[in-house]
Amino acid sequence: AVVSTQSTGKGWYMQEGKNQDVKQMSGSQSGGGGSMEAAMKTFEEAKACITEVKPEYFSNTCMLTFIKKDNSMYKACPSSDCNKKVVQESETEYRCEKCNRSYPNFEYRLMVNVKLADATGVEWVTVFQENAEKILGKTSSELGQLKETDEEAFERAMDEPTFGKFTVKIRGKIDTWNDESRVRLSAVHVEQPDTVKECDRLFKEIESFA
Repeated sequence: AVVSTQSTGKGWYMQEGKNQDVKQMSGSQSGGGGSMEAAMKTFEEAKACITEVKPEYFSNTCMLTFIKKDNSMYKACPSSDCNKKVVQESETEYRCEKCNRSYPNFEYRLMVNVKLADATGVEWVTVFQENAEKILGKTSSELGQLKETDEEAFERAMDEPTFGKFTVKIRGKIDTWNDESRVRLSAVHVEQPDTVKECDRLFKEIESFA
């Protein structure tokens, strides 16, 4: 019988993964820069490369272990070049402060915080609109409709990708607030793992140690 990576991943997580601490990257890491070429790196390797000079881009094939549902969606300005949060003024009016105007409608936008795990640790990563839709397998409009009409169905849809594997290109950047530095991770591209490509990469890494 074929065992899915999602069910296998759930078994690993329940046995040992859930006991790992979710690591918050400190702002004291040092290392080189990055590029959109996004070399494959573990979370541990990437942390050593993130500096305050510029963002670090890297790819990681990892397991999604948790999706935070709270505040995962917001009502946004329908203007294609805005996407800022709107304030509902009435049943038919939604005001965007950035555009300084009201609209008769809005669009749901996704901003989802997820836990991603690899062999070296577990990290919080923020996933926006298009990439969140890829992970969840539904559009923000579909999820918004579920949230308004069937909360239980919405909860199930948000839980569906848990323990699935994804190849994620990630941007790591150090933010400083009140003299405290913290690395923020956000997904810039998400796709299903290419098993053949991943095996080829791993074989080459093994050969490099020979």
